[in-house]
Amino acid sequence: METERIKELLNGQEPIAIVRYFEWAIFSRNSVNAKYLLLRMDNKKNDIHEMDIPDRMVTMLRSRLDDFELVLHGKNGTIWERSSFRERVRESVPITKIADLIDLY
Repeated sequence: METERIKELLNGQEPIAIVRYFEWAIFSRNSVNAKYLLLRMDNKKNDIHEMDIPDRMVTMLRSRLDDFELVLHGKNGTIWERSSFRERVRESVPITKIADLIDLY
């Protein structure tokens, strides 16, 4: 069910962001796994909704990243956005909710 929703969001025009971050295995700092999140706005609650992108969808996601604008690229991760996601978040979501999301990752 969530897989279908993610496909729908990736193929649509709704403002979204994709976050790639890395998880290191506790027993080895050399074993790194890239994980992906899809962020979308919840306009009814003035919040940001997060969806984990399953590993089986990463190939499809990466093929669509050309449709997104690269916002941030660093050693800890990368963020892409579509349709001015950041601006819409700044306009609608309280700064405390944005800070809570940043602190999570």
